Amino acid sequence: MNMIKGVLAGMFTLLSAASFAQAATPYASASAGVAIMGNSQTETLPGTAMRYDPGYALTGALGLESGKIRFEGEAGYQKNGVKNIDNLNVSILTFMVNGYVDLKLPMSPVTPFLTAGAGVASAKADGFGFDDDSSTVLAGQVGAGAGFSVAPFVKIDLKYRYFMASDAEFDHEKLSIDSHNVMLGLRVGL
Repeated sequence: MNMIKGVLAGMFTLLSAASFAQAATPYASASAGVAIMGNSQTETLPGTAMRYDPGYALTGALGLESGKIRFEGEAGYQKNGVKNIDNLNVSILTFMVNGYVDLKLPMSPVTPFLTAGAGVASAKADGFGFDDDSSTVLAGQVGAGAGFSVAPFVKIDLKYRYFMASDAEFDHEKLSIDSHNVMLGLRVGL
């Protein structure tokens, strides 16, 4: 919990930097998409890979945009089931600080962008029977996408991101929670 408070305090410090904030425009965004987790090697059955079904990911963010640079605080949720096994799933709650570089094209309604972020992820393993079914780990993400202007101050974002985190540890089992996400979202200037 202290780690989450530290990340949130750092995010607010960054976002409140006077020189950036004076020229920045605030925005809010929300995204939904498909989350594809990689396989997890299990400690209890060496050489056995646990496979996940494609799941879903949801994010919401508040940020500041200044020219080609954006910074935001993001909260997200992701859930994936275990392939061919009912009632076993892994859910992940994330708190991230993200930076974006917008690659503005002259006279174009499309703005490609690159993104990277860091934060924490709280993973929960439901139905596995672990005594301790939650684990909080450091996380990061990198990605690319494009924003499409549909009205003044309104953009539709399409992005790919690779979410990476330290292995989540449950009892004596470690599970990989890295994933590939394809997201569609709405960004509104405030």
